[in-house]
Amino acid sequence: MKSARTSQPYLRLASMFVTVFATVTALLLAGAPARAEPSDDGNRVWSVRPATADGKPDRRTHYTLQGDPGGKVEERVLITNSSKVRASFVVYGTDAFNTSTGAFDLLPAATKPTGIGSWMKFPSQTVDIDAGASVSVPFLIDVPANATPGDHAGGVVVSLATGGTDVKLDTRVAVRLYLRIAGLLRPTLETQKVRATYNGVGNPIGKGGVDVTYTVVNTGNIRLSSHARVTVTSAIFGARLGGEDRKDLAELLPGQRVTYTAHVDGVFPAGPIDANVELEPYPDATQPVGQQIAAAKASVTIWAVPWLLTLLIVAVLVGLALLIRLRFGRPRPGKGKGDDPKKPTPPTPPRPSAGGPKRPTRAIRDMPAVGKPSVGASEKAGASAGAAT
Repeated sequence: MKSARTSQPYLRLASMFVTVFATVTALLLAGAPARAEPSDDGNRVWSVRPATADGKPDRRTHYTLQGDPGGKVEERVLITNSSKVRASFVVYGTDAFNTSTGAFDLLPAATKPTGIGSWMKFPSQTVDIDAGASVSVPFLIDVPANATPGDHAGGVVVSLATGGTDVKLDTRVAVRLYLRIAGLLRPTLETQKVRATYNGVGNPIGKGGVDVTYTVVNTGNIRLSSHARVTVTSAIFGARLGGEDRKDLAELLPGQRVTYTAHVDGVFPAGPIDANVELEPYPDATQPVGQQIAAAKASVTIWAVPWLLTLLIVAVLVGLALLIRLRFGRPRPGKGKGDDPKKPTPPTPPRPSAGGPKRPTRAIRDMPAVGKPSVGASEKAGASAGAAT
């Protein structure tokens, strides 16, 4: 058995080793640089999407909701701060509209909403989110009792709170929201203000193109998309002269209107022609309407005249007329204008006197006097002649 004196050198050696190890470790930790916090580059990046009831992200890309007049709808929005630092965001609701090209857009921040945007209530206008974190924000849609049936479109907007922050990028991010109020649904589209122009070609017997402009108006109370087809037909015979391939038009919100243009090539100038616009409306697949939606049709009649060919035909006809006149309208030799014989002048009838027609004077023969001197006979004869006159 070893004595206590014999084990003391081992204890001192172990204690010395522990002391050296602790000292070295402390020196290494003291000399190591501290972990640096991420620097603020001034950029703010965030995203917005619908969330489930427990505050987690779901597969929805937008809100498609149902409601009743005077009812309430509860929802959540998930905001993710992808910036390098903590940031504050402003969350609010607003109304939607269609741009001049038919795109879905939201009212500017300075414009106060009057529709569904004013129905959205949030617990707080400002939300603070750490870098890389997400926050689920609940909100309530308080539907007025006088809300009209049909679709009401808007969006949940999240913008950066810029107070006291050096921001290099300030962008509104939003998720669209559709709320359908129960009641009578009217899915109708109309085609209005159809205008067309024909553009010919240099070839007098070639084909030209027709430019068609038309306005689509959502006169119903639900949002509708549509297939559009533009054709050109003869106004006299109804024969198809050309058409544009069918294309899908953007979804149109109730009360909105958008003007579109189309071009149809290869149209023969057949005189009066019809430019026809036909729309086939259809609803969103997630919100069917359960009824037949009527097509929207409109047309306009214009003239497509081959002007070059017409001018050529007119020029040919004028040339033929001049040739015929020169060939058959030339006077013959000896039958000139000054050589025509004069017609005899008919005799002028005598003018009647003022006292009426005169009787013709008959010649009086000299008759020998019987039993009287010749002188007396002559006087008698003269008297008789005077009386007869």
